[in-house]
Amino acid sequence: MRSLFFLWDPSLANISLSSWGIRAGALILSFALWLHAVTEGYYDKEIAVRLRVEVPPPGEGAEGDMVLASEVPPTVRVLVTGGGKDLIFDLDDDSFVLKLRAEGKGRIHRLTPSQITKRAADLDVEVKEILEPKEVAIALAPRLERDVPVRVQARLAVALAHVQVTPLQADPAFVRVIGPRQQVAALRYVDTDSLILQDVTEDVDVEQPLRHPERTQLAFVPGAVRVRAAVQMLAENDVIGVPIAVRHAGAARLRPEPATARVKVRGGVSVITGLDPVRDIELYVDYAEYQGSTLPVRSAETPLFEVRQIEPTHVGLVSY
Repeated sequence: MRSLFFLWDPSLANISLSSWGIRAGALILSFALWLHAVTEGYYDKEIAVRLRVEVPPPGEGAEGDMVLASEVPPTVRVLVTGGGKDLIFDLDDDSFVLKLRAEGKGRIHRLTPSQITKRAADLDVEVKEILEPKEVAIALAPRLERDVPVRVQARLAVALAHVQVTPLQADPAFVRVIGPRQQVAALRYVDTDSLILQDVTEDVDVEQPLRHPERTQLAFVPGAVRVRAAVQMLAENDVIGVPIAVRHAGAARLRPEPATARVKVRGGVSVITGLDPVRDIELYVDYAEYQGSTLPVRSAETPLFEVRQIEPTHVGLVSY
């Protein structure tokens, strides 16, 4: 290391740094000269131009209120020519727009450069040629509006010791659909985008866009809905004094013996703690099954909670 130290000459560093400075300056000068040459020349370039179809209002060659009923490409590929500076720095997706006025219920429109409008007057770029597509088929149809139900496309998996208390629901449950009469009339529901939720421990409240059916020209108002569901911690509880009803007894005056039962229920904590034994839990026996002995006690199904156990499981019937 000592010999290497004495070989080091500080003047070598100055020479190296000076050399790199000269090289960097030459590189910057070369780039500036190239950029100047490029921006001063004229060139051709392919770009995408937005396509806007204008539907005539009622009374102007259309029968009533008409809307676009066919698929049209969002953009058209065109060849432009212009100064290098404008092509490199000033040209963007909004520089041009192709406006096409639909006429009649259905016809093929040939596209020409004269239909393209330059949005910036000082832009030194002109359209030379339509490349693709060179023509567009446009169909019009009578306009229709109606409210259509929303179908939630979602899968929800709650975490351990939790339970989904309410089903996944869309808010609003209906949306206004606007579009060609035949397409709107055939629509039975509108789907949301797919949603997958795992290990959920709290209420769900997310915004989901609506899915547009393929090959349709429909508009949705609103364009998105909120998907909601209630999720709570799982709880169990014993509820005493739940009355037992007799079904299909007709004119017979019968009552169960005993007349009430103890029920073990499981569900969301706020649901379970607020259950009313008379109003919220429905127990019954079916007289149509009576064979002169006891009858099994059953519970009516409910999506809010689960009946885990009933005591007693069977009761007799007495007249009164």
